[in-house]
Amino acid sequence: MGRSDAMRNPVGSVTSGPPTRGERVELILSQLRSLPTLPVVGLRLLEVTASSDSCAKDVVRIVESDASLTASILRMVRRADLGIRGKVITVDRAVVLLGFAAVRNMALSLQLHDVFAPSDNDGSSLLARGDFWRHSLAVACGAQLIAERTDTIKDPGGAFVCGLLHDIGKIALDACVPKSYTRVLDKVLREDICICDAERDLLGFDHAVAGKRLITHWKLPQAILECVWLHHQNPDALPPSVTHKNLVRTVCLADNLARQARIGFSGYQHVGPIDEQAETLGIGPDHLASIIEQIPEKMKPFSELLGITDDDSPALSIQALIEANRELGRTNSQLLQRQTNLEVRSACFETMDRFTRTLTGQDRVSDICSAAAETLQLMLKCDRAAAFVILPAMSCIQVASAGPSAQDEAVSIIDLDRTRGMEGLDDLVSLPIGRGIGPAPQPCRFVWRHAFTDTDDRPLWILPIIEADSIVGGVLLSASKDCVQRFLHARTECEAVSKAIGLAVSSARGRTESERMSEELLELNRRLNEAQAGLVQAQSISIVAQMAAGAAHELNNPLAVIAGRAQILRDAATDEDMIRSLDIINNQARSASQIVIELMEFAKPSPPEPAVQKLAPVLKKLSQYWQQTSVLTEDRITLTMSDPDLTVYADPAQLDQILGAVMANAVQAVKPESAHLHVNSSSALSDDKVRIVVEDNGVGMTREVLEHALDPFFSSRPAGRGRGLGLPRAYRFAEMNGGRLWLESTPNVKTTVTIELPSRPPSS
Repeated sequence: MGRSDAMRNPVGSVTSGPPTRGERVELILSQLRSLPTLPVVGLRLLEVTASSDSCAKDVVRIVESDASLTASILRMVRRADLGIRGKVITVDRAVVLLGFAAVRNMALSLQLHDVFAPSDNDGSSLLARGDFWRHSLAVACGAQLIAERTDTIKDPGGAFVCGLLHDIGKIALDACVPKSYTRVLDKVLREDICICDAERDLLGFDHAVAGKRLITHWKLPQAILECVWLHHQNPDALPPSVTHKNLVRTVCLADNLARQARIGFSGYQHVGPIDEQAETLGIGPDHLASIIEQIPEKMKPFSELLGITDDDSPALSIQALIEANRELGRTNSQLLQRQTNLEVRSACFETMDRFTRTLTGQDRVSDICSAAAETLQLMLKCDRAAAFVILPAMSCIQVASAGPSAQDEAVSIIDLDRTRGMEGLDDLVSLPIGRGIGPAPQPCRFVWRHAFTDTDDRPLWILPIIEADSIVGGVLLSASKDCVQRFLHARTECEAVSKAIGLAVSSARGRTESERMSEELLELNRRLNEAQAGLVQAQSISIVAQMAAGAAHELNNPLAVIAGRAQILRDAATDEDMIRSLDIINNQARSASQIVIELMEFAKPSPPEPAVQKLAPVLKKLSQYWQQTSVLTEDRITLTMSDPDLTVYADPAQLDQILGAVMANAVQAVKPESAHLHVNSSSALSDDKVRIVVEDNGVGMTREVLEHALDPFFSSRPAGRGRGLGLPRAYRFAEMNGGRLWLESTPNVKTTVTIELPSRPPSS
């Protein structure tokens, strides 16, 4: 019999590398073919008892064909208390005294026991053969007793055979691959796990599959094969192709009864639902209790026959009691661990509930940090906690603390650009997702020192904050290991808390980003409206300029003729009235010509020749001019300079015209008795621009007037007060010099004109 784990290739075969897991499974299973088949006597017994035409004489004839088997059977009959001492006993007589099924079962038990008798070099195996056969006999006897009390099984003796062979795969594996199976049994004893799980883990299959292969190799009946293969499965879930479901149920129930009574070695810790299985077979509680009581007594003759009668010794009973106590201790430990796990899970759920109830739906990231620190402090019952979130876009960390010795401000900001204490930040964001609570990386000490005015010697722990499968921060806790011990292995629950906080952070970030985008959109919309208005204004001025250029061109010649003719007539005139009339014509022609010149300048102004000049002298000169030429005295013109060195980059002549037109418009709008002008200059959004603001306390403009104030030839004043080109010309010159001009006005309150121009050349 092959007893080695070595997988040797057949002579002449070629290997291309180590076998795969599937190939290794098949190699191990193929070793089962190296086991000897059942002796002819055993096979004939199974054939005869499986046939409905067999009788007691057939069994007698088979047993008598094996002298050793005959001697063993007769020896058992003589030792049995049957009142036949001293009489000659034959196999015929044994069948009469013990019964057909009993003799058959004894003979088969002996045959199987002999096939798997341990060899001399099997001392390293952990499978105790005596315990194995005790369990197998208990299941066999239990299956027979169950079958005798139900109408669903026609052959109780057949149930005995199925029960006897149900775990044949274990002893077959121990015989074929003893070293590997020793590792399986060692794993079962060390880790207190089911033997099937250990077999699948280390071998790739379990003893049920091995038993099925062996039964198939021995060509035993289908009923035995199904019971050996499926006795650990739920019979109700088996497919219709299984033809002996009730027999499988019977063996499964008997296996559970033997395991519950701890008879022999099973290696299968779980005990199935015995009452439900018995009820399915039509066996009530009373009959089930009777079966359990009868199993040990029914096992005795078979145990004696196989030489394993020491099962009844007090030492073994004590050992069984010790094993039961150990199992009870393991169960208690498992229950305590489950209770601890439930307490931790409850604490985590309460924390998430408390955290979510703290939020309002309008929280900022700082609010989330504060709520996280407070709720985690309560969850772990520690003195202090600090929560922080990394904000890469702002290059900072937001921190919130809870507990004594916190900084004066509960929420604070760490500027990463100015701080070198977080150079190891990558150690934090690279922590494994789902690790739960664990020791905090060294960079977190810096955050902790920022949150609290003093520190202690207790370990620092961190629960990472997870947002979209990335770590974006954490909750820091200063506590002893005993305080966090229960949570160190509750990774799933702690990860749920991490993600709940991360979801709130994500929501707060999204809300803040949405508000920012709304504000930017509003500002962009305002600028768009201004740009559209400016574009319409520019197009309008351009069209008017083209019309003015055309009109000026057409008017120049007639005006020249009129002025020339008037001058000729005046030179020849002698009448004083005629001379005065011709002077009027000449003056008006010249005035019309000046209007044409202004129209031409507006339509086709000279290109600007910008130059850098200090703004203060320009404004001071402007102020002095209007003090001399208007009702505005020195105390009624306020000139404010944010910086006396401010410069403006524009054409000097055009700048004078821009400022002159704006000031003229302001002077005309104010009342002499209450007139006041304020001229303010400051740098704009950047040093590249300068703003000049002229504000008056005049009559202001209505909405309609304000809309057309920059239109050429528009004027809301009475006739003769101007041609309506002052502000449009200023607007046009401002644009030509790379700037802009806009108006704001409130009727009867004030008008503000803002001029924005470059402060320096674009290349500087």
